[in-house]
Amino acid sequence: MNILRKSLAPVSEKAWSEITTQAKQILGNYSTARKFADINGPNGLEMGGISTGRLDFPKNQPKEGVNYGVREFLPLTEVRKPFELDLWELDNIERGAIDIDLSPLEKAARELAVFEEKAIYEGFQPAKIIGLEKAAEGNPVSLPADANAFLKEIGNQIIHLDKKAVQGPYTLVINEMEWLELIKLSEGYPIQKQLKDVLGGNVLINHFNKNSFLLSERGGDYELVIGQDYTLGYDSHTTSKVKLFLTGSFTFRVLSPEAIVVLTRSAS
Repeated sequence: MNILRKSLAPVSEKAWSEITTQAKQILGNYSTARKFADINGPNGLEMGGISTGRLDFPKNQPKEGVNYGVREFLPLTEVRKPFELDLWELDNIERGAIDIDLSPLEKAARELAVFEEKAIYEGFQPAKIIGLEKAAEGNPVSLPADANAFLKEIGNQIIHLDKKAVQGPYTLVINEMEWLELIKLSEGYPIQKQLKDVLGGNVLINHFNKNSFLLSERGGDYELVIGQDYTLGYDSHTTSKVKLFLTGSFTFRVLSPEAIVVLTRSAS
């Protein structure tokens, strides 16, 4: 038995399959960083962190005698989100029901996705994750409100990246409100198609961060290290409810700060 304790849960294989599929769908929909970052893993729950390949030299070391350095290490953050499902409703999966209420699971998956996204974009100091915003070189770029000017500015930023030897294709991770405003202002030819033509890559909608990001898809610039990939576990149950949890472990590091352009939302 492992810490997930799935074998102790009063949940059928078919029900496990259904809730696992639903959790993966929600996490995949909201987790934008996994679509552009290099993925290292999954490496298993036993992985505690990753070496940066550097030494930290504490101050006030003796001038004579033994000096020392401490290896720098990025610890993995292990997250867990419990939730409850109705046992009768899960049994209905065996009866052939396809409109199962899994809203507590969906809420838990969204919350985990929010946590991961915020750590990657904004940073997470307890785990030494700097985040894309703080790691980026240069000042944030203010995007114009006009759709044509928006496209032109993205093109300008791609030229700047290319001059720094940051090749494409490129991904635009765009703030949800910025995206809705852009759609409203664009006319005729779909703005997403125009952006993809310019980027040579993808347009991803970020639901949680206030800023947008222009990033390279060439590889080697950002790394998401996964220990235990998101999975389900069992906690306890009563005669009517089963308490499960979603868990996983990860860290994130920026390897090429020059491959990040932070884009601020235009004033409304």
